[in-house]
Amino acid sequence: MAQQRLKRGMLGAVQKLASGGQGVVYLAPGVQMAHAKTMVFKEYKSPVLPNIRVDVLEDMPSYLESLPFNEGMELLKRAAWPCRLVEEDHSATVLGFVMPAIPDEFFVDMVTVAGTRRMTAEFQHLLNDDVYLAKRGIPLSDRARYELLGDAAEALTLLHRHHIAVGDLSPKNLLFSLRPERQVYFIDCDAMRMRSRSVSDQFETPDWEVRTVSAGEELATPQSDAYKFALLVLRLLAGHQSTRDPDRLPAGVPTAVRQLVRTALSAPVGQRPRPADWLQALNAAAAGAGTRTPVAPPPVVQPRTGHPRPQQAGGGYTPPLIPSPRRNPWWQRVPLRVRVIGAIAAVVVVAGLLTSITSSEDDPPRAGGSLPVAAPAAVNTTIPVGVQPWGVAVDTGTATVFATNSLSNSVSVYDTETGATASITSPDFAKPTAIAVDSAADLVLVTNAGNGSVSVIGARDRAVVGRIAVGAGPYGIAVDPAGRTAYVTNFEAGTMSVVDLRSRGVVATIPVGSHPYGVAFDPATRSVFVAIAGPPESVDRRVAVVDAVALSVVTSIRVGNQPWGVAVDTDTGTAYVTNHADGTVSVIDTRTRAVTATVRVGAGPVGVAVDHASRTVFVTNHGLDDVRSENSVSVIDSRDSVTTETIRVGARPHGVAVDPAAGQVYVSNFNGGTMSVLGNRGR
Repeated sequence: MAQQRLKRGMLGAVQKLASGGQGVVYLAPGVQMAHAKTMVFKEYKSPVLPNIRVDVLEDMPSYLESLPFNEGMELLKRAAWPCRLVEEDHSATVLGFVMPAIPDEFFVDMVTVAGTRRMTAEFQHLLNDDVYLAKRGIPLSDRARYELLGDAAEALTLLHRHHIAVGDLSPKNLLFSLRPERQVYFIDCDAMRMRSRSVSDQFETPDWEVRTVSAGEELATPQSDAYKFALLVLRLLAGHQSTRDPDRLPAGVPTAVRQLVRTALSAPVGQRPRPADWLQALNAAAAGAGTRTPVAPPPVVQPRTGHPRPQQAGGGYTPPLIPSPRRNPWWQRVPLRVRVIGAIAAVVVVAGLLTSITSSEDDPPRAGGSLPVAAPAAVNTTIPVGVQPWGVAVDTGTATVFATNSLSNSVSVYDTETGATASITSPDFAKPTAIAVDSAADLVLVTNAGNGSVSVIGARDRAVVGRIAVGAGPYGIAVDPAGRTAYVTNFEAGTMSVVDLRSRGVVATIPVGSHPYGVAFDPATRSVFVAIAGPPESVDRRVAVVDAVALSVVTSIRVGNQPWGVAVDTDTGTAYVTNHADGTVSVIDTRTRAVTATVRVGAGPVGVAVDHASRTVFVTNHGLDDVRSENSVSVIDSRDSVTTETIRVGARPHGVAVDPAAGQVYVSNFNGGTMSVLGNRGR
């Protein structure tokens, strides 16, 4: 029997808590139920609603109400189960549902470079080695590992008894608690399958697919859960985010657990051990396991400066930051003698650098010119990605970095909080190149230079949810999140497509010039700046300026030879354009549309990104075809348009993006198949 629905107006003064690929979660103070002291409301996003099977969703709270009270509470102890549907105030249109808020014990105080943050305790944080866990302040002992796995086996056994299959059993949909006891908690329950019926189409998190080993297997069954539970056991014990190799289990793992892992990952469908079959082995392993928790190693000291090596930063949506103890500014901690010597050296360096800047493009610096390369200590870490990585984008809402792999036709995903990596593949991908984040809709947009399209990806569930046809050879993309518009440069067509992100259709195609490449949107002037590279036999020297309201080219700005990349600093009203053939960057006033400076960088600059907080600009020196690549990134001080340092990175750096929250800089190394992570702002 269907339960009475709630009207949206009955939820009280809702407060936004988080946003995901399918919906937005709000605190619902007006809802009082015996199930939980605090209720929240998940409201589906408009594009998702047509795909929701309301009758199946309504069965979930109805089933909960049909259970004896104790059994219902047992289910709610394990999962954030839908309790009532919510519909519009003046119609019967279902908007979403209310469910219990995540219990307090499933939050964790995580240590990051930015300080200690209170955040949801996603299981993915645990799938790392002891060094990582110690740095993050997670007290996970071997005994706790087995106890968590035992509790997960019990929770799955309970769900299966209720004819519920988790389906997308991944460490993002599973939370953990280490205090007062080791236990797990499932979220995103509307993605589960109850009595062989799903609210929406089943989805598998990348690297957690059962069909990798069993093509065509039915999704969201107790048997698919059994396979993914074995992956969870393996990856937690091995401290690894993506392995499927049982040989990576540590030597101390008991034989019984080791054999269950091997059997579950290799047995045919129908013969995998059920979660209940693991309980005896996991309980015995917990009883004999150690209780030592990982200890953070001492900071690595640089040989010359004596300062700790910068650590990787995190990001993303979290509850309010718990501030770290205040420290004196760094310049007050440097000895006076060192400060004096440093000041003298700085004067000499700046004087030399000033000579490398021209104010007239009639006398540009020598092509391929370069600056001395700094010590490589500024690179915090190097992350393997796909083949020939091209564009990079940071999504602060999900604490994720995306990189397009143009030759392997995939998108690499890097979680800045957990260090986890994954890969998104799709038949639609054809030489994926440029990438941008639509923060208003939690979407990621990828241009496919090989088939003239833009792929639309959910930023949280990482599923390809749409495809937009644009012009030939799209190589650049910029997003106006407020106006829900994307601007795509079509390199081979000489045009720019204007895309309405609500309807996901092209609303205008604007001729801009031969071989348009980089593009950037300036919200202050409602202008789009397009780098016109020109054909190889006759390179261009201009940037086309498009009026975003009139949708027409209003002027062109003369810059250096073969402009490729463009970035806008909205704080200062400045655009930066990389001149690939000159080894320079043109600095443009976005209001007067005049070049105010030309800055020498390295050979063959391509990508450019602005870090507003530190007032710095990062430029990738990709190199020219006839010049050996410098494999470096130039750093420009935006206050005086001076290159202050050059940082060695991987082979043929191409794309670059800044994480504004953490101050980390991400660089795709085209020939290296890697992504370099640079520390910034002294971190």
